[in-house]
Amino acid sequence: MNILIADDEKGIRALFKTYFLNELSDSAVDVVVNGVEAVDAFRAGNYDVLLLDLNMPEKSGYEALIDIQEICREEKRIMPFVIFCTGFTVPEEVEKLIADKTHYSLLQKPVTYEQIVATFKTLK
Repeated sequence: MNILIADDEKGIRALFKTYFLNELSDSAVDVVVNGVEAVDAFRAGNYDVLLLDLNMPEKSGYEALIDIQEICREEKRIMPFVIFCTGFTVPEEVEKLIADKTHYSLLQKPVTYEQIVATFKTLK
């Protein structure tokens, strides 16, 4: 399984990467620092799961998602599972997306190991 983590906080990126690797030791986990890098990484790679912070400089996780959805449409790629993460108020457009519990999910920071593992299992 290939996972992309996009978060502007270095400690959060490291923590989430550790969480995923502990649970899925045979996975590849890439990390980027903002939505622009997330879109670039997605364009160049192949990911099964995206973990997108909603509040990042340059491009938010939601804005990155819009670009990634467009890449999937243009290139006829399968849209990966998406876990949004935030410590702030969740935008209405994201609330609508996460109503689809099979493809999108939301984690409120601070996130525990148990929460991320449980969330990941709902997306399988």
